Amino acid sequence: MRQNKIIFRGGVRTILGFAVAFAVVTAVWVPLTAAVSDAPAWIGLVSEIAKFAVLGAAVLVLLHIDNVSVPELGLSRRQFVPAVFTFGVLWVALNVLGIGLAVVVGNQWDISLIWYLPEVVTREFGTLPTPWLIFVLLNFLVIGLVEEAAFRGYFQSKMIALLGDDTRLHVAFGILLTSVVFGALHTPGALVAGAGVEGALGAAALPAITAVLFGVLYELTHNLYLVALFHGLGNTWPLVIDWTSWAGTALVAFWVGAACIYIGVTLGYRYWASGPDRTPNVERVEVGYSGIFE
Repeated sequence: MRQNKIIFRGGVRTILGFAVAFAVVTAVWVPLTAAVSDAPAWIGLVSEIAKFAVLGAAVLVLLHIDNVSVPELGLSRRQFVPAVFTFGVLWVALNVLGIGLAVVVGNQWDISLIWYLPEVVTREFGTLPTPWLIFVLLNFLVIGLVEEAAFRGYFQSKMIALLGDDTRLHVAFGILLTSVVFGALHTPGALVAGAGVEGALGAAALPAITAVLFGVLYELTHNLYLVALFHGLGNTWPLVIDWTSWAGTALVAFWVGAACIYIGVTLGYRYWASGPDRTPNVERVEVGYSGIFE
Protein backbone atom coordinates (compact mmCIF):
# COMPACT_ATOMS: atom_id res chain seq x y z
CA MET A 1 0.00 0.00 0.00
CA ARG A 2 1.39 3.39 -0.97
CA GLN A 3 2.35 5.72 1.88
CA ASN A 4 1.70 9.45 1.46
CA LYS A 5 3.35 11.93 3.79
CA ILE A 6 1.72 15.30 4.52
CA ILE A 7 3.97 17.85 6.20
CA PHE A 8 2.32 20.78 7.97
CA ARG A 9 4.52 23.82 8.68
CA GLY A 10 2.18 26.38 10.22
CA GLY A 11 2.26 25.20 13.81
CA VAL A 12 -0.48 26.09 16.27
CA ARG A 13 -1.12 29.48 14.65
CA THR A 14 -3.07 27.89 11.80
CA ILE A 15 -5.32 26.02 14.22
CA LEU A 16 -5.93 29.33 15.99
CA GLY A 17 -6.62 30.87 12.59
CA PHE A 18 -9.13 28.12 11.89
CA ALA A 19 -10.91 28.85 15.17
CA VAL A 20 -10.96 32.60 14.48
CA ALA A 21 -12.26 32.13 10.93
CA PHE A 22 -15.14 29.94 12.03
CA ALA A 23 -15.94 32.20 14.99
CA VAL A 24 -16.16 35.21 12.67
CA VAL A 25 -18.28 33.37 10.11
CA THR A 26 -20.59 32.11 12.84
CA ALA A 27 -20.91 35.57 14.37
CA VAL A 28 -21.79 37.06 10.98
CA TRP A 29 -23.92 34.41 9.33
CA VAL A 30 -26.03 33.08 12.21
CA PRO A 31 -27.84 36.41 12.69
CA LEU A 32 -27.70 37.08 8.94
CA THR A 33 -29.41 33.78 8.19
CA ALA A 34 -32.14 34.62 10.69
CA ALA A 35 -32.49 38.10 9.19
CA VAL A 36 -32.98 36.84 5.62
CA SER A 37 -35.27 33.95 6.56
CA ASP A 38 -38.31 35.89 5.29
CA ALA A 39 -36.50 37.43 2.32
CA PRO A 40 -36.83 36.10 -1.26
CA ALA A 41 -35.40 32.61 -1.66
CA TRP A 42 -32.56 33.71 -3.92
CA ILE A 43 -31.19 35.98 -1.18
CA GLY A 44 -31.02 33.07 1.24
CA LEU A 45 -29.35 30.93 -1.40
CA VAL A 46 -26.74 33.59 -2.17
CA SER A 47 -26.10 34.06 1.54
CA GLU A 48 -25.57 30.33 2.06
CA ILE A 49 -23.21 30.03 -0.90
CA ALA A 50 -21.29 33.12 0.25
CA LYS A 51 -20.87 31.66 3.74
CA PHE A 52 -19.30 28.47 2.44
CA ALA A 53 -17.22 30.41 -0.07
CA VAL A 54 -15.71 32.39 2.82
CA LEU A 55 -15.09 29.18 4.79
CA GLY A 56 -13.48 27.54 1.80
CA ALA A 57 -11.27 30.58 1.20
CA ALA A 58 -10.19 30.57 4.84
CA VAL A 59 -9.14 26.93 4.60
CA LEU A 60 -7.18 27.65 1.42
CA VAL A 61 -5.30 30.45 3.18
CA LEU A 62 -4.49 28.18 6.13
CA LEU A 63 -3.31 25.44 3.79
CA HIS A 64 -1.04 27.95 2.09
CA ILE A 65 0.47 28.91 5.44
CA ASP A 66 0.92 25.23 6.29
CA ASN A 67 2.47 24.65 2.85
CA VAL A 68 0.02 21.81 2.15
CA SER A 69 -1.83 21.42 -1.15
CA VAL A 70 -5.50 20.56 -1.54
CA PRO A 71 -4.79 17.32 -3.49
CA GLU A 72 -2.65 16.05 -0.60
CA LEU A 73 -5.73 16.06 1.64
CA GLY A 74 -7.71 13.84 -0.73
CA LEU A 75 -8.95 16.05 -3.54
CA SER A 76 -6.64 14.99 -6.35
CA ARG A 77 -7.97 14.49 -9.87
CA ARG A 78 -7.22 10.77 -9.81
CA GLN A 79 -9.50 10.33 -6.78
CA PHE A 80 -12.59 11.92 -8.35
CA VAL A 81 -13.77 9.16 -10.70
CA PRO A 82 -13.26 6.35 -8.14
CA ALA A 83 -15.26 8.40 -5.61
CA VAL A 84 -18.17 8.93 -8.02
CA PHE A 85 -18.16 5.26 -9.01
CA THR A 86 -18.09 4.11 -5.37
CA PHE A 87 -20.91 6.49 -4.50
CA GLY A 88 -22.93 5.13 -7.43
CA VAL A 89 -22.46 1.59 -6.11
CA LEU A 90 -23.65 2.71 -2.67
CA TRP A 91 -26.70 4.50 -4.09
CA VAL A 92 -27.76 1.51 -6.20
CA ALA A 93 -27.20 -0.92 -3.33
CA LEU A 94 -29.30 1.14 -0.91
CA ASN A 95 -32.14 1.34 -3.43
CA VAL A 96 -32.00 -2.38 -4.12
CA LEU A 97 -32.08 -3.06 -0.38
CA GLY A 98 -35.08 -0.78 0.14
CA ILE A 99 -37.10 -2.08 -2.79
CA GLY A 100 -36.27 -5.69 -1.91
CA LEU A 101 -37.43 -5.22 1.68
CA ALA A 102 -40.58 -3.44 0.51
CA VAL A 103 -41.46 -6.34 -1.76
CA VAL A 104 -40.70 -8.99 0.86
CA VAL A 105 -42.70 -7.39 3.70
CA GLY A 106 -45.38 -5.84 1.50
CA ASN A 107 -44.62 -2.22 2.42
CA GLN A 108 -45.44 0.57 0.03
CA TRP A 109 -42.62 2.43 -1.68
CA ASP A 110 -42.40 5.33 -4.06
CA ILE A 111 -39.96 7.85 -5.44
CA SER A 112 -39.18 10.19 -2.57
CA LEU A 113 -36.45 11.96 -0.68
CA ILE A 114 -36.17 11.80 3.09
CA TRP A 115 -39.40 12.70 4.87
CA TYR A 116 -38.66 16.26 6.05
CA LEU A 117 -37.13 17.52 2.81
CA PRO A 118 -40.31 18.53 0.95
CA GLU A 119 -41.09 21.06 3.69
CA VAL A 120 -37.49 22.29 3.84
CA VAL A 121 -37.17 22.65 0.08
CA THR A 122 -40.52 24.42 -0.25
CA ARG A 123 -39.76 26.82 2.60
CA GLU A 124 -36.22 27.70 1.52
CA PHE A 125 -36.24 27.42 -2.27
CA GLY A 126 -39.88 27.00 -3.30
CA THR A 127 -40.00 30.23 -5.31
CA LEU A 128 -36.89 29.36 -7.32
CA PRO A 129 -36.92 27.28 -10.51
CA THR A 130 -36.15 23.54 -9.97
CA PRO A 131 -35.92 23.93 -6.16
CA TRP A 132 -35.17 20.21 -5.65
CA LEU A 133 -32.18 20.36 -7.99
CA ILE A 134 -30.89 23.52 -6.29
CA PHE A 135 -31.23 21.90 -2.88
CA VAL A 136 -29.42 18.71 -3.91
CA LEU A 137 -26.61 20.54 -5.72
CA LEU A 138 -26.17 22.92 -2.78
CA ASN A 139 -25.73 20.03 -0.37
CA PHE A 140 -23.48 17.93 -2.58
CA LEU A 141 -21.29 20.55 -4.25
CA VAL A 142 -21.16 23.30 -1.64
CA ILE A 143 -22.07 22.26 1.90
CA GLY A 144 -20.78 18.69 1.80
CA LEU A 145 -17.58 19.47 -0.09
CA VAL A 146 -16.58 22.57 1.92
CA GLU A 147 -17.43 21.11 5.34
CA GLU A 148 -15.55 17.88 4.62
CA ALA A 149 -12.53 19.71 3.21
CA ALA A 150 -12.50 22.02 6.23
CA PHE A 151 -13.13 19.56 9.04
CA ARG A 152 -12.05 16.11 7.92
CA GLY A 153 -9.47 17.14 5.34
CA TYR A 154 -7.84 20.05 7.16
CA PHE A 155 -8.77 20.25 10.85
CA GLN A 156 -8.70 16.51 11.56
CA SER A 157 -5.44 16.01 9.66
CA LYS A 158 -3.85 19.06 11.30
CA MET A 159 -4.74 17.89 14.79
CA ILE A 160 -3.30 14.42 14.12
CA ALA A 161 -0.13 16.05 12.80
CA LEU A 162 0.14 18.21 15.93
CA LEU A 163 -0.19 15.11 18.07
CA GLY A 164 2.99 13.80 16.48
CA ASP A 165 2.11 10.85 14.28
CA ASP A 166 -0.70 8.64 12.95
CA THR A 167 -0.97 6.10 15.76
CA ARG A 168 -4.46 4.73 16.32
CA LEU A 169 -4.79 6.68 19.57
CA HIS A 170 -3.88 9.97 17.89
CA VAL A 171 -6.21 9.29 14.96
CA ALA A 172 -9.05 8.46 17.34
CA PHE A 173 -8.40 11.64 19.35
CA GLY A 174 -8.30 13.69 16.15
CA ILE A 175 -11.63 12.26 15.01
CA LEU A 176 -13.23 12.83 18.43
CA LEU A 177 -12.00 16.41 18.78
CA THR A 178 -13.06 17.29 15.24
CA SER A 179 -16.49 15.81 15.86
CA VAL A 180 -16.99 17.76 19.09
CA VAL A 181 -16.00 21.02 17.39
CA PHE A 182 -18.20 20.25 14.39
CA GLY A 183 -21.19 19.56 16.63
CA ALA A 184 -20.56 22.65 18.77
CA LEU A 185 -20.68 24.90 15.72
CA HIS A 186 -24.32 23.90 15.22
CA THR A 187 -25.41 25.26 18.60
CA PRO A 188 -25.39 29.05 17.89
CA GLY A 189 -27.99 28.68 15.16
CA ALA A 190 -30.21 26.64 17.47
CA LEU A 191 -29.88 29.23 20.25
CA VAL A 192 -30.73 32.11 17.90
CA ALA A 193 -33.74 30.11 16.72
CA GLY A 194 -34.99 30.04 20.32
CA ALA A 195 -33.86 26.61 21.48
CA GLY A 196 -33.01 26.13 25.12
CA VAL A 197 -29.95 24.39 26.51
CA GLU A 198 -31.38 20.94 25.83
CA GLY A 199 -32.35 21.94 22.33
CA ALA A 200 -28.89 23.33 21.63
CA LEU A 201 -27.26 20.16 22.91
CA GLY A 202 -29.59 18.13 20.74
CA ALA A 203 -28.68 20.27 17.74
CA ALA A 204 -25.02 19.48 18.38
CA ALA A 205 -25.41 15.77 19.12
CA LEU A 206 -26.49 14.46 15.71
CA PRO A 207 -23.86 16.44 13.72
CA ALA A 208 -21.20 15.27 16.19
CA ILE A 209 -22.22 11.63 15.78
CA THR A 210 -22.27 11.85 12.00
CA ALA A 211 -18.91 13.65 12.14
CA VAL A 212 -17.43 10.62 13.88
CA LEU A 213 -18.68 8.43 11.03
CA PHE A 214 -17.33 10.82 8.39
CA GLY A 215 -14.03 11.03 10.27
CA VAL A 216 -13.65 7.25 10.25
CA LEU A 217 -14.63 7.14 6.58
CA TYR A 218 -11.97 9.73 5.78
CA GLU A 219 -9.31 7.82 7.67
CA LEU A 220 -10.19 4.63 5.79
CA THR A 221 -10.22 6.21 2.33
CA HIS A 222 -8.47 9.60 2.43
CA ASN A 223 -10.74 10.57 -0.44
CA LEU A 224 -12.57 13.82 0.33
CA TYR A 225 -14.72 13.53 -2.79
CA LEU A 226 -16.13 10.28 -1.45
CA VAL A 227 -16.71 11.65 2.06
CA ALA A 228 -18.39 14.76 0.62
CA LEU A 229 -20.69 12.60 -1.53
CA PHE A 230 -21.63 10.52 1.52
CA HIS A 231 -22.25 13.79 3.39
CA GLY A 232 -24.54 15.03 0.62
CA LEU A 233 -26.39 11.73 0.65
CA GLY A 234 -27.01 12.05 4.37
CA ASN A 235 -28.36 15.58 3.91
CA THR A 236 -30.72 14.79 1.02
CA TRP A 237 -31.21 11.01 0.90
CA PRO A 238 -31.94 10.97 -2.87
CA LEU A 239 -33.28 7.41 -3.03
CA VAL A 240 -36.22 6.07 -5.01
CA ILE A 241 -37.44 4.26 -1.93
CA ASP A 242 -39.19 6.04 0.94
CA TRP A 243 -38.64 3.89 4.04
CA THR A 244 -39.50 6.53 6.64
CA SER A 245 -43.05 5.29 7.19
CA TRP A 246 -41.85 1.78 7.95
CA ALA A 247 -41.82 0.32 11.44
CA GLY A 248 -40.78 -2.81 13.27
CA THR A 249 -38.76 -5.53 11.56
CA ALA A 250 -38.71 -3.85 8.15
CA LEU A 251 -37.22 -0.63 9.54
CA VAL A 252 -34.64 -2.47 11.62
CA ALA A 253 -33.72 -4.63 8.64
CA PHE A 254 -33.29 -1.54 6.45
CA TRP A 255 -30.97 0.19 8.92
CA VAL A 256 -28.91 -2.94 9.55
CA GLY A 257 -28.70 -3.61 5.84
CA ALA A 258 -27.79 0.02 5.09
CA ALA A 259 -25.02 -0.07 7.74
CA CYS A 260 -23.62 -3.25 6.17
CA ILE A 261 -23.69 -1.63 2.73
CA TYR A 262 -21.88 1.47 3.96
CA ILE A 263 -19.21 -0.66 5.64
CA GLY A 264 -18.88 -3.01 2.67
CA VAL A 265 -18.60 -0.20 0.11
CA THR A 266 -16.05 1.69 2.22
CA LEU A 267 -13.89 -1.38 2.80
CA GLY A 268 -14.23 -2.28 -0.88
CA TYR A 269 -12.91 1.13 -1.84
CA ARG A 270 -10.06 0.84 0.66
CA TYR A 271 -9.08 -2.56 -0.72
CA TRP A 272 -9.13 -1.20 -4.28
CA ALA A 273 -7.19 1.90 -3.24
CA SER A 274 -4.43 -0.20 -1.65
CA GLY A 275 -2.99 -0.81 -5.12
CA PRO A 276 -0.09 1.13 -6.66
CA ASP A 277 -0.50 4.87 -7.34
CA ARG A 278 -3.61 5.15 -5.19
CA THR A 279 -4.06 6.29 -1.61
CA PRO A 280 -5.19 5.64 1.24
CA ASN A 281 -2.37 5.30 3.80
CA VAL A 282 -1.25 8.74 4.94
CA GLU A 283 1.31 9.90 7.45
CA ARG A 284 0.82 13.42 8.83
CA VAL A 285 3.57 15.34 10.60
CA GLU A 286 3.97 18.88 11.91
CA VAL A 287 7.37 20.56 11.66
CA GLY A 288 6.22 24.02 12.66
CA TYR A 289 5.60 23.27 16.33
CA SER A 290 6.95 21.21 19.19
CA GLY A 291 5.36 21.54 22.60
CA ILE A 292 2.55 20.06 24.66
CA PHE A 293 1.44 17.82 21.79
CA GLU A 294 4.82 16.07 21.68
